[in-house]
Amino acid sequence: MKLGVCVPYRNREAHMHEFIPKVAKYLKNQGIEFHMYFCHQVDDKLFNRGATKNIAAKHAFEDGCDYIVWHDIDMIPEEGGGADYTFPLEGPRHIATQISQMDYQLKYHEYFGGAVLFSKAHIDKTNGYSNDYWDWGMEDDDLFWRAHKENLTNNQYLYPKEQLIKYYSFSGDNSYIKIPYSQEIRNLTARSHTISVLVRAFQQEDKLPIYLIGDSSRKYKEYSILRIPGYDYGFSFNNSRAISLQYWNNYHDHNYMWIKRYDGQWSWVTATFDNEDKLSSLYLNGTEVDSKGGIGSPSPLKWAGRLKAYGKNDLYLGMSPSEQDDSPVKFFRGDIAKVIAYKRALSPDEVSNLHNEIPYDSTIYLDRDSNQEIAFKHNVEELEEITKIPNSILPYRVEGKFRCLPHEDEGIIDNKFVKGETTAKNEERYVLQMQQGKIDYKQDGFAQVKYELVKEHKITPFATMIDIKL
Repeated sequence: MKLGVCVPYRNREAHMHEFIPKVAKYLKNQGIEFHMYFCHQVDDKLFNRGATKNIAAKHAFEDGCDYIVWHDIDMIPEEGGGADYTFPLEGPRHIATQISQMDYQLKYHEYFGGAVLFSKAHIDKTNGYSNDYWDWGMEDDDLFWRAHKENLTNNQYLYPKEQLIKYYSFSGDNSYIKIPYSQEIRNLTARSHTISVLVRAFQQEDKLPIYLIGDSSRKYKEYSILRIPGYDYGFSFNNSRAISLQYWNNYHDHNYMWIKRYDGQWSWVTATFDNEDKLSSLYLNGTEVDSKGGIGSPSPLKWAGRLKAYGKNDLYLGMSPSEQDDSPVKFFRGDIAKVIAYKRALSPDEVSNLHNEIPYDSTIYLDRDSNQEIAFKHNVEELEEITKIPNSILPYRVEGKFRCLPHEDEGIIDNKFVKGETTAKNEERYVLQMQQGKIDYKQDGFAQVKYELVKEHKITPFATMIDIKL
């Protein structure tokens, strides 16, 4: 099996001279037959990484390569670091997972850049990279999303088998459930406790646009899943595509935790509060939030003083009474199947097994001990469906260590894009069009890339430079 190493290239000569011998040595030590293809964009347009990667791959397959790796020129695999360049059988394989620049951690949870291996069959399904991301940003994310849509990602579920889920559906428009004040609710949140919800949330773009880093006019807002009003306690789904938890102490300090989650995914979200150690922990599908991969906030989180005690406040599902009636975030749109509370902080092992103890074919409400009934439902539908609860969407990966060659940071600094408007435009395309199903990726990619071949010549016996104009 012959590997084509496909590298987008422009003005990185020093990197190229280091890349060629070191990557070649690594591949030879793995016993892999290979040839390198550097696609050099020589026109005066903004650099297009996606298009140049597509062109390099075309030349690789035309030369008889059986599969390719799309490879950044500043990523050097470390000897003994585990980067596996063999043929990707399961699906596209991401190997640049431990990067020196990031203290050998993932850049973010769904990172799909640096070095990814594709077969020709994988490219035929995904249509490779988009040709319409210019300058810096989002072309790798777009490729990952294509793989996900073609069922070429490593999809995992809380349970392998489908479950019957009964739930209440909230319309996002004057739709809510009220659970009346009780002594159990009042005492619950002021001491050690656990609260868990099975929820499926949806964005409401008709009310608020999705929050984007590159657009300062877009505001960060939250739709209430569960609320005790006043100093609002509970879970939310926000317009930056995350489920969050907020709570307060007796000093009126605001404590906030979050975990990334896409629209339309059933999610078991659990929060534990240990009043002795003054620690809160947040879990998704029984797994605690890990901030290192960009998937959420640090957990556990320590609070000062005492947890805030609530008076005779009712508890609401799908609505925040604290919001004005005309507020765009007053009502939640989505589905809630379970709301369960325990009068103690469950251990991590107990949280991981929590879902095994709860029947899916019946609705259970707030107090696990008393199973109290809902008193008031307004404009909600009671429905059921057979489905699986997904864990986070991830690519197929092997743990590979890479040394990142020195270069200027072109990503995000101080929560702003270094490349400014061009990256912001790319973000809009990816988040608001690609992820929302508004782009036909079968018509934008490997099969459609257009270019003028200026010159093609060998740099070494195993490396070719392809000069092109887009």
